Amino acid sequence: MSSDQRPVLSRDQITKYFERLKLPQEHRKYSVAGESPEDALTYLALLQKLHLVEIPFENLTLHYSHHRQLSLHPDELYKKIIGDDNGRGGYCMENNSIFGMLLYSLGYNIYPAGARVYDRNQWSGWSHMVNIITIGESQFHVDVGFGANGPTQPLKLEKSGTIYEHIRPAATRLQWRNIQENTDSGQRLWVYEHRIDDQSDFCTTYCFTELEFLPSDYNLMNYYTSTNPKTFFTQTIIGEKKILGGKDNGDLVGNLILGNNLKWRIHGKKEREINFESEDDRVKALEEFFGIKLGQVERHSIRGLTSEIKN
Repeated sequence: MSSDQRPVLSRDQITKYFERLKLPQEHRKYSVAGESPEDALTYLALLQKLHLVEIPFENLTLHYSHHRQLSLHPDELYKKIIGDDNGRGGYCMENNSIFGMLLYSLGYNIYPAGARVYDRNQWSGWSHMVNIITIGESQFHVDVGFGANGPTQPLKLEKSGTIYEHIRPAATRLQWRNIQENTDSGQRLWVYEHRIDDQSDFCTTYCFTELEFLPSDYNLMNYYTSTNPKTFFTQTIIGEKKILGGKDNGDLVGNLILGNNLKWRIHGKKEREINFESEDDRVKALEEFFGIKLGQVERHSIRGLTSEIKN
């Protein structure tokens, strides 16, 4: 990996990344230089879709390791998610960082930005990461690190509030607006919203700024979200990835969601569920359905945590 200010993957590293995404040979492009904006956007959407399917949104290291530390160093991220061939992913800053490295290495004009998550009727601090990509004259919001209700395709930064298809019957949109907590009525942010079907209202999910965030910003954010005992990530185990199906097995049709059980959600409805009676049940499910095999030390590391499933 290049030691430039922004890390660049070698061709061999990109090839291994493509293999991790199960990207067919005929679709592999190592540079988007010279591509039309339409083709560059189509390729971006394909890479994002496969990333959501093959690389899970998960926080296992915070529960199944003795050190419980998440590194955002480019070499460590590549080794964990691409190089180790063990089905691992990461949470927002891990997945969006590694995906951003790939896109930058392919020649996309990309920078990362920060987001606040809306949960229980209040905003978090800057705790989420997104990527903003310029293609032609347009900018797009891309996120592969939010979980089940996160974006499934590039969303254009446009103030019209265009509605985009999510996993049917869900939909998403971006709103360019203020948030009521701001005392300055002139402030504006991009607010990402999601609805479960046509009969439901859009729900505020997170907001993000167009300001470019630096690695030092994410180091601070990562430290808080991965160490504070009050955050969702330190209290709860989560694993999620998208499911392909439909025509030619090329459409996103659902989610595989792991916590204290394992659920298959297809087109918004729970189709199957496995309840875990013990930690052994969850560890077996991680290996069988996510391809993640935990070693003995990792399995023992969860003992005594509130996230442990006790027999």
